[in-house]
Amino acid sequence: MKILLISNQTGDEKTVGNPILQRMLRSLKKKSVVEEAHFAPFLKSSLWASLREISRQSRCHDVVHVHFGGIYALLVWFFLLGARCPKLITFHGTDIHARSIHTAKRKRDKLKIRLNQWASFLCIILYSRPGFVAEELKGYVPRILGRKMRKKSFVQPLGVDYSLFLPMEKTEAQKALDITDKHPILFSDISNTSVKRRDLAQAIVERLPGHYSLLIMCGVTPEKVPLYINACDCLLLTSDEEGSPNIIRECLALDKQVFSVEVGDAAKQLQGLTNSLIISRDPDTAAQQIVEALKMPYTDNTRETLRPRLDFDLLNEKTIQLYQNLLG
Repeated sequence: MKILLISNQTGDEKTVGNPILQRMLRSLKKKSVVEEAHFAPFLKSSLWASLREISRQSRCHDVVHVHFGGIYALLVWFFLLGARCPKLITFHGTDIHARSIHTAKRKRDKLKIRLNQWASFLCIILYSRPGFVAEELKGYVPRILGRKMRKKSFVQPLGVDYSLFLPMEKTEAQKALDITDKHPILFSDISNTSVKRRDLAQAIVERLPGHYSLLIMCGVTPEKVPLYINACDCLLLTSDEEGSPNIIRECLALDKQVFSVEVGDAAKQLQGLTNSLIISRDPDTAAQQIVEALKMPYTDNTRETLRPRLDFDLLNEKTIQLYQNLLG
């Protein structure tokens, strides 16, 4: 079975794009039933060349799987018409719920967000199988598409590369990053966007007693992410919008406590845990909740207890089964 992954979330020349796509690609290549797995980036800088290459490669693969929706995914679909193979698409959050339209300031940006959402809805009809990284995202799809979506939609489980995300001593990780703070609390804001609500996270940390500080992870290469997680005491997530935040899975895979506001599927990810919890958006209440949780002994051991739903190698078995079913 030959699989082609496509995404507009591309990195520099040293990567294959979004970290999630990197991990999925590595995991697929480990499977004996996968003969080949390739990544084809969608590059705005060389649009025509990218589309021609995507069209060419799609004819040589058994399954084409596009990640992230929007106008780009609609454009890619037209260039996949010559490929006689199943064409899947997985939506990751903002491409479906478009909640960033509430924080966008310019009319041009608002229009772009809305057009991308409508294009994603159209992709649900056009692609062989539409997928969602969280069941909750299906609630944003118009009712008129409900019947068609129920017949062919699937949930695309995201995970963590356990061979990359390895636990290490906090002091060792802090030394590697040249961090001297005693109790850093991780805040992931890779692209430095206002929707992540760094201001709220800072307000919460300022209300914590003792020597806690906010360790901001921004513009970090995927290989350094485990270092940042290992160097911190816990994760603080305060976003206004999320789909299925992978940073939660990454922290749980390294046995770190997670404190998150109610957003995306955060509550589902933390369900049943003792040391991690959903916190209030009020800074005073949230700080109090975190203090009480940090007093408790750590017993969750999430790296092992949650491995069946965290380890990408295990989760990708479901995706491969879906590919095989589509191929008959």
